[in-house]
Amino acid sequence: MERPMIRRTFIRFLFWALILYTAVSATAVLGVQFGLIPVPPRKIAAADNQAAQKGIEAHFSERAFAEQFVREYFFWTKGKESSRAERLNPFLHNNMDVQAGLDFKQADWESYARYVAVWDIKERPDRSGVIDVTVFAETILTKVGNAKMQKRVDRYMVVPIKKVGNSYLVADTPYLVAPPVPSSRQLPEGQDEKEQGEAVNEEIRSQVETFMKSFWKVYTTGEPQEIAYFQKNSTPTAGLKDILQFMDLKNLSVRKQGDVYAVTCDVQLKDLSSGAEMAYHYTFDLVREGDRWYVVRMGQGEI
Repeated sequence: MERPMIRRTFIRFLFWALILYTAVSATAVLGVQFGLIPVPPRKIAAADNQAAQKGIEAHFSERAFAEQFVREYFFWTKGKESSRAERLNPFLHNNMDVQAGLDFKQADWESYARYVAVWDIKERPDRSGVIDVTVFAETILTKVGNAKMQKRVDRYMVVPIKKVGNSYLVADTPYLVAPPVPSSRQLPEGQDEKEQGEAVNEEIRSQVETFMKSFWKVYTTGEPQEIAYFQKNSTPTAGLKDILQFMDLKNLSVRKQGDVYAVTCDVQLKDLSSGAEMAYHYTFDLVREGDRWYVVRMGQGEI
């Protein structure tokens, strides 16, 4: 008799515990829905995400507006000045010249922009709300009266724009600027190639040169299994067969770093499709086992 009583008591306990849990859960859900229970600060994160999204959208809107304006700015046809003015009108504020400062009545060339891209965006520090957008434009000029005479002219133009409602307007006359150039031909410190390790003797250098030339001949003519023969991991690798032809190896440098030989070189290759020749810079890590050399790592374009 005692066991049935214990079992009934345990079942009653589970039943009422389930009823209590359901009631508490339902109350909590209703409290959150009706605002009776405060929800912690996830709303702040959502607001931050919305602000960031608006910032991204504004940035892309600036780019889109400036690029489209530059396309229209550099598109003119002799005798169709009014058409250009109509196309520019939606971009310009009321007091601006209808041709945005350009007078091409005496021009000997007609123009269109084949490619445009924003180069830089800067907000003016005077808090005027004006944003200077520098746009690159690849323009094609056609001689008036001679459609076969064309030339390409690359330009950089600063377009001052300002937010008006949900869009922008050109705030001042756009102007051409010189192409941006690096202040130095040297890469910033830490990015240029450093000579590390110890120099090798002429015998080792000669062995490496012979190996590298053999590698490149196979890399440009051989099957993946043949290329694997030159690699330490023996992994079949697709090379440049039927794409490029190996021509020459130049500017070889070899330095020993522990058990690894760091190699840099310029490789002269020929494009089999066009016949054009090109020079690529490569870096290699090699190891030597007995009389055999192996490639451990191969990198392209590192300077």
